[in-house]
Amino acid sequence: MKRSIFLLSMFGASILYAQENDSIQKEEQINLQEVSITEKLPFTVQKISGKDLKKRNLGQDIPTLLNTATSVSITSDAGTGIGYSSIKIRGLNEQSINVTLNGIPLNNPESQGVFWVNMPDLASSTNSMLIQRGVGTSSNGMASFGASVNIDSQNPSTVPFAEANISFGSFNTSKYTVQAGTGKILNNKLSIDGRVSKLDSDGYVNRSWSDLISYDVTALYELNDKTKFRFQNMFGKEQTYQAWSGVDAETLRTNRRYNPEGEIKDDDGNVVGFYKNHTDNYQQNHYFLSWLQDYGNNWKSNLTVHYTKGKGFYESYKNARDLTRYKLNALSPDPKNLINREYLDNDFYGFNLEVENQKLNDFKVFFGLSANEYDGDHYGNVLWVKDTDWNNKDFKYYDNRAVKKQLAAYAKVLYQLNSFEFFGDVQYRYVNYDAYYLSNGENNLEDFRPFKDTFNFINPKAGINYKLNEKNTFYASYGVSQREPLRVDYQNNGIKPKAEFLQDYELGYKMVGRFSMNVNLYYMDYRNQLVPTGRLNEVGTPIRENSGESFRRGVELDASYQIIPNRFSVFGNLTLSQNKHKNFKEEVWDAEGNSSIKEYGKTTIAMSPDAISAFGFEVYPTKKLLINFTNKYVGQQYLANTEPADGKLSDFLVSDLLIRYAPNWFNLKKLEFSLLVNNIFDVKYESNGYYYEGGNYFPQAGINVLGGISIRL
Repeated sequence: MKRSIFLLSMFGASILYAQENDSIQKEEQINLQEVSITEKLPFTVQKISGKDLKKRNLGQDIPTLLNTATSVSITSDAGTGIGYSSIKIRGLNEQSINVTLNGIPLNNPESQGVFWVNMPDLASSTNSMLIQRGVGTSSNGMASFGASVNIDSQNPSTVPFAEANISFGSFNTSKYTVQAGTGKILNNKLSIDGRVSKLDSDGYVNRSWSDLISYDVTALYELNDKTKFRFQNMFGKEQTYQAWSGVDAETLRTNRRYNPEGEIKDDDGNVVGFYKNHTDNYQQNHYFLSWLQDYGNNWKSNLTVHYTKGKGFYESYKNARDLTRYKLNALSPDPKNLINREYLDNDFYGFNLEVENQKLNDFKVFFGLSANEYDGDHYGNVLWVKDTDWNNKDFKYYDNRAVKKQLAAYAKVLYQLNSFEFFGDVQYRYVNYDAYYLSNGENNLEDFRPFKDTFNFINPKAGINYKLNEKNTFYASYGVSQREPLRVDYQNNGIKPKAEFLQDYELGYKMVGRFSMNVNLYYMDYRNQLVPTGRLNEVGTPIRENSGESFRRGVELDASYQIIPNRFSVFGNLTLSQNKHKNFKEEVWDAEGNSSIKEYGKTTIAMSPDAISAFGFEVYPTKKLLINFTNKYVGQQYLANTEPADGKLSDFLVSDLLIRYAPNWFNLKKLEFSLLVNNIFDVKYESNGYYYEGGNYFPQAGINVLGGISIRL
């Protein structure tokens, strides 16, 4: 702790962050110029280049690769950044972050979560990522409720190539990636790229292994200078051992790598072994077809139709379960050990249309229209019941379906007047949600109740830039966002949840050059914010409830300085914030089972650190050798909204060292060797948790190493 405070105070005198120079060739992008314009709007934006992502891409998930971005904190169930990982921005997790791939929503429509484990090695197919903090501008995804992340995938190479990336490391981690491209063929009209990746890891937490496979095929057909078609098929398949429960405080002290998932207990409750197939199994196949058209007179459009098929299950060993819940009480009146599977089988499909004109008199205008539907089936089977002859694996003890239909439209306008730029944006969203039992699928003992809900949201936004000169810009913005509850919000609290409402105020200053800096003040004012209670449901999803009025406010600083241009730079960022309920209330029960409302007054929102920082340096001793040293600090976090003394995550400071060497050997187009030492000072820390009869924690790995080689022909 003392070392953390010392280093943080040292950093306070030189708040620096590396802002990547954009070297992407815009003419090769299928996206409209709205993406590049977003960087210049009066909102809080940070761009991460594909080059920067690939520096550290030795198998870890996207959240880990974004760990040094401003206001970002991450966690990993397995403790290594491989498998189930998640990201928070300003204390808000993926359920409040609008994530899109080339403008297509990646958030699951029911949970609003983003399951990076279903998209292994996505970084290898990424051209750049754009992070908007706060409400940001409208897009065709869900409503941003704290931040947006737009992933721009790579277009096919214009020249033929073949590349292999191999890495190995601690906890039996391995990653194999092969990529190849045809270059331009068929009279220079068609180009195709493909990638296949295989990742494996045992994980830091006991039995938290991952077995991941993915591929990506992208084809670009240029009919002429005005018309282009782009097809992408992205597939991911994962099998991971469940590590969703964490450990209590006592186990954390005595056996921090222990994993209670899969325990097999005898009749006396003693653990006698672990079930080897206590796993999560899922595969997801994305299809995107885009038509990009230039109509002349500066009018352009991009129409994308998309379809995603997802199906999977998690298989679990349950101890001493009442068979009534599984509709099997006729087998035995006594609790029994059993093995069950819970399935999700879903289809997501729709279209996105974007139209723009950047030279309409003195205006730049952008329009968007999207419609999509999600059909998700949820059902469960019992595979085995101890001491019985049960063998009907097709019997469904629950069976329900959710249908979610969404329609969204937006219009944006940018007007420049001398040194001022004025921006306006309005979005309309329609949501129709219907969840119901299928035939013979009713089960009142499951965490599901049928519901119907419809929402109509109008989300306006406005902002202004004042460009003092080419290097200095001041900006201010205001935005409104409204969002529907999640599926689990209807199930977990017994009362109908309310839609969330957010007003976001941003004020900032940007300076570019050899010394670059961005200072931003924000105030996010919530009504009926759905916040984590600190409890998890059976599959590890946070249980949330409306909190009345709450706010998040803070200051964000990031900067970089090239001490020796292109050879030696220092960088860093710092976020200081307050995240509060104005008057938190919750329902409590006495010993007789009577409920009442308890008021706690002003409390800290659970899982919201008040300080986040990343800082370090990057040096090229020679043109072929890179050394990058990065530190990450995350402040204390409460596990529940009541600020329990026995339920909080301690602050931590973790340091990583990256070394890359790129010799010119064998006339190869590229040859690189990489060494990444994570948590080089072997700090013991926990990055996530929940509160149930005391704190429960997810420990992260101590010092661990990844090494790799990349060859391009």
